[in-house]
Amino acid sequence: MFSIRSVSGVLLPFAAFSVGCRQAPQRSTIPQEPARAVAGSASVAPQASLPQRESPAPNSQQVSQTATHSSGKPEFQDVEERKGPFTFGGQTFTVVAHDKRLSGTQGEFPLALASLDIVDAAGAVLHHEEFPHPVENGEFTETCSVSANPITGSNGAGLLLDTGCTPSAPMSGGPWQIFGIVNGKLSPIGKPLHAEGEMGDFVPGKVNHMGNLTQILPDELRIRLFTGYFFVSVRVRVNWMQGKLALAQHCLYQTGHGMAEGGCEMPIEGVERHPGEQDLTFVRMFTESNEQIGPPAHVVVKKDSRVEILAGKVLATWEEGEDGIGLGVADDIWVKVRIDGKEGWIHSEEDLQAIGLYRAG
Repeated sequence: MFSIRSVSGVLLPFAAFSVGCRQAPQRSTIPQEPARAVAGSASVAPQASLPQRESPAPNSQQVSQTATHSSGKPEFQDVEERKGPFTFGGQTFTVVAHDKRLSGTQGEFPLALASLDIVDAAGAVLHHEEFPHPVENGEFTETCSVSANPITGSNGAGLLLDTGCTPSAPMSGGPWQIFGIVNGKLSPIGKPLHAEGEMGDFVPGKVNHMGNLTQILPDELRIRLFTGYFFVSVRVRVNWMQGKLALAQHCLYQTGHGMAEGGCEMPIEGVERHPGEQDLTFVRMFTESNEQIGPPAHVVVKKDSRVEILAGKVLATWEEGEDGIGLGVADDIWVKVRIDGKEGWIHSEEDLQAIGLYRAG
C-alpha cells in the first residue's frame, strides 16, 4: 500500500538450472594420487581401490538394491548416474552422482542425491560432496539434484556444477561451483556462489587484435540477479590461473570525501508494472542517479501516462564466507524512466510505486 500524492499538494537487473534453497554440502578436494579412492565416503583413503568393473556409458544410470533393514529404517535403492566424460586441460573427468530411491517407488520424483564424486580417467576420486536426504512417513522431506555443464572460455575451460535442493525459498539460486585445472590439478575456481536469482550465460573473454598485439579479456559468468523489482545481469570474472572469482564491474563516484563505490548502470529484465487506480500522482525525477546533483523535478504521472523503464543502477554486494560467496544487491535501487517524454532517474520506494513498480517478497 502507498499514499496517493496529488499535484495540488505539492509546490511544484548452458544450460537450464534448477533454482532453490541450497543447503551447504560438505565438500573436500582430494590431492591426486596414483591409487584409486573409494567413492561415496566422506573420508577418502588414498590407499583404497575401486572394484574392477566395466565403465557404464556416459550419462547412464545403474541401480542396485540395498539390504533390508530390520530396524525399521527406510530401505533404499542405490542409483548411480555418470555424467561425462569431460575433457579439459589435457585431462578427462567424470561426474558420478550417487542417488537414493525409496524402495517400492518409481520415477524421478523419489530420487534424492546422497553424494557426488568427480573422478579422473583412472577412477580416482578428486572431489567428494555429501547431501542431506531425510525421510519422514515414507517420503523424502528434502531432495537434491546436480547438473554438470562443460564451459570453455578464452582463458581456460572446466566444469560448472549446479546443485540444488527442494523445498526451496523463492528466487534462491545456487550454489554454483566451477572446477578447472590449477597447477596441473583439478581444483575449485573460487568458492561456491549463490544468489537471489538465476544462472545466466558463460561468456568467453573477447579477443582483440591490435597490430602485433593480442588482447584477451577475462571470461565471465552472467548472473541474473533479482533486485526485488526486476532482474539485472551481474558479471562475475573467472580467473582460471589463480582459481578465483570476483565481481567484474565496479563503479566509483566523486563525493565530498573523495572517491567511493556506488551502483553501476545495467540493463534490466523481467519488469512488470502494476499501475495503481489513482488518476494523478507525481515522482521526484533526477537528471542523474545521484541526489547530490541538485533538487529533483516533480514530474506528473497520470493514469494514462506513457511510462518506459530504460535501465537500472544497482550496487552489487559480494559477501565471501568460509563456505561460499553470497551475491546480492544493496537496498538503494535507481531506475531510469521516461514519462510522457521526460527522462530521468527515480529511486525511492514511493516513487517506484507511483509508476507501478512494487518490491516482491
